[in-house]
Amino acid sequence: AMIGAAASLNTKHVAGERVIFAHGAAWRFAAPSAAHIVGTTTASDGAVRSPMPGRIVSVAVKANDPVTKGQTILAMEAMKMEHSLTAPFDGVIAEIGVALGDQVAENVLLARIEKSG
Repeated sequence: AMIGAAASLNTKHVAGERVIFAHGAAWRFAAPSAAHIVGTTTASDGAVRSPMPGRIVSVAVKANDPVTKGQTILAMEAMKMEHSLTAPFDGVIAEIGVALGDQVAENVLLARIEKSG
């Protein structure tokens, strides 16, 4: 049975990612990039959004806490991996929109940071 299973796998490279097609489904694999983790389109406005659906496994800050660029704000578990979401710049936590154990969809606002000063 293993020979048949291996034969049904089809791997392609698409836009820098490896995509595996098997049994009518597709899985994307790519090296994580810091830009993706902080959210490429929203980091400049201080919005920290979920990169994919998952569950919040730790919240390291609360509203009004000062943070520095790169500091972990919270962590979520998605696709059996833990993803740390970090501050895109130095600032203050304006709001935290999630709590420990929350399930979130992709692109949900998890926290918002305001630049300090």
